[in-house]
Amino acid sequence: MDEHNLIKRCQQGDKEAFQLLISQYHPFVYKFLIRTTDNEQTAEDLTQETFLKVIRNIEKFDTMGQAKFSTYVITIAKNAYIDYLRKEKKFRYNIPFPENFNVEDSSVHVEDTIVDKLYGQGILTDLEDLPEEQRIVIKLKYIEGLTLKEIGDQLELEPKTVKSRIHNGIVRLRKLLDKGDER
Repeated sequence: MDEHNLIKRCQQGDKEAFQLLISQYHPFVYKFLIRTTDNEQTAEDLTQETFLKVIRNIEKFDTMGQAKFSTYVITIAKNAYIDYLRKEKKFRYNIPFPENFNVEDSSVHVEDTIVDKLYGQGILTDLEDLPEEQRIVIKLKYIEGLTLKEIGDQLELEPKTVKSRIHNGIVRLRKLLDKGDER
C-alpha cells in the first residue's frame, strides 16, 4: 500500500493502518533518536512518545502538501527530544579540557580540536550550557558526523542556518571554556 493511502486511512481512524505506519517508521525514528540521545532507553521512550503524538495529530498532516511524512515524523521526534531535555535537564557532558588546551592558539581550529579531543580523549565540556538548538546541531555534526545538508534535512533547516548555529555554538563554547580557565 502506498504511503499516501496509508496516511489517509490513519486520518480516518483505521487502527490497522496505524499499526502498519508505526511498524514502517519505528526503526527510522528509533535510529534517529538513538543517535541523538546515545541512550537506548531514552530513545525507546522518546520513540513511543513520538508515535503517540503522531497518532494524536495525524489529521494535521497535509497529504497533499510538499512535506514528506518522514520529515514530519522526525520533526516530532526532534521536538520530543528537546522537550525531554527541558524537562530532565540531564543531558550533560562532564568532561574537562586538558590544562594545555588553548583556544586562542591561532594554529588550532577550535572545531577540529573539539572533534579531535572528543574522539581521541573523550573530552568536551560545557556543551550542556549551550542553547538546545546549538547543542543539537553540534552533536549531530561532530558526534554523528552528519553533513550540514543532512542535519538541515533532519531538522528542517537550511544548511546556512545549521552552519550559523554550529558557528555560534562554537563561539559560545569558546567563551565558556575561557571562563573555565579563569577558575
